Amino acid sequence: MSDGRVMDTAADFEKFGVNPKKVENWEDGRRDNDEPGHGEIWYIDCSFDDKTTLVLGFRPKSTDQVNKKGFNPNIAMNYNTKAGEPFNDYRLYKAEDVYTSDESADLKWGENTLKGHDWQSYDVHIEPEDDYEVEFEGKKSVQHQTAMDLHFEAEVAPFRPGNGYITFGPNDEYYYNFICVTKLKVTGHLKINGEDKEVTGQAYYNHQWFNISPMEAFHSWVWGRQNSGKYSVLLYDMVGAERFGQPKIPLFTVDDENGKRVIENIDDQHAKVEVLDTYVQEKTGKTYPKELRYTFEDDGVTAEFTIKNPQEINLIDIYGMAPKAAQERFDQAGLQPTYTRYLAETTLKVTQNGQTDTVNDKMLYEINFAAKTF
Repeated sequence: MSDGRVMDTAADFEKFGVNPKKVENWEDGRRDNDEPGHGEIWYIDCSFDDKTTLVLGFRPKSTDQVNKKGFNPNIAMNYNTKAGEPFNDYRLYKAEDVYTSDESADLKWGENTLKGHDWQSYDVHIEPEDDYEVEFEGKKSVQHQTAMDLHFEAEVAPFRPGNGYITFGPNDEYYYNFICVTKLKVTGHLKINGEDKEVTGQAYYNHQWFNISPMEAFHSWVWGRQNSGKYSVLLYDMVGAERFGQPKIPLFTVDDENGKRVIENIDDQHAKVEVLDTYVQEKTGKTYPKELRYTFEDDGVTAEFTIKNPQEINLIDIYGMAPKAAQERFDQAGLQPTYTRYLAETTLKVTQNGQTDTVNDKMLYEINFAAKTF
């Protein structure tokens, strides 16, 4: 028996005071605390028209402090040039030097701000700071001259699976929360890594919070998003850890070019997940999916989404980089955590009213894979 689900009953909404008909402004405010195992992030992923990318995250705790009590607020900015060359600007702050509202996405960390307006728009302001060395997840950052003023306008409605709580355990004691906006228009000014420019493009936003480390909560997940112009797709295929019976929670949305939600899925009752082909990852020896096919049905609409021919563009061998003592703990728990980011070909087929629309494209996606076997 699996102990994992999206909380979507009337009692679930009432328990947390969540409006089942609307995602409200307060849901984007501070939702968690500094107890061990707890964490939170406001996350923005930008794809600019000049082929550069920017990932921006505000975290009250760094990932290496999740299992400790206390805050160490940080901002992580990961930029990639047109040529795919990475640049990282990481910032650390004292807890007393940050303000985070619990009424909306209203953050002021040092002189840097993120402000959300009822899930419809966002503004991010980043100030240059003095250089100093910071290390997150094995990556060092020294230069902190990044400056930006970016404005984001939502082009689709926010996606909140159920009341936002994905829970694990027989009494829903563990949770991993997720609310997102899959497509936003971004405009503004960016100064980073020696570039100084006006930018336009597309972006993705999510707000997550949890009381259990994702490494402990999940066997694996496949996450990706795609804006083909005609359709916007979000895939977040979660499989809970073995201790919870590996519950399957394949989240999926498709919005059309006018921002209308075509299909939405939050459980495995209306989903079929097929691994059509696999490959062995050379560095880790783990077997990964090489071709995946998802089929979702809801209210007379069927969406088939295929991912194939993936190219590895980033691998973080969490197990391989860990010290021997940590590896022994992973071995005892039956884990071999790795993270891989890909670029792959995709095919989306949307069938409604007896007609099928097919779109071929490419997508960046990730597989976060804590277990030894998929």
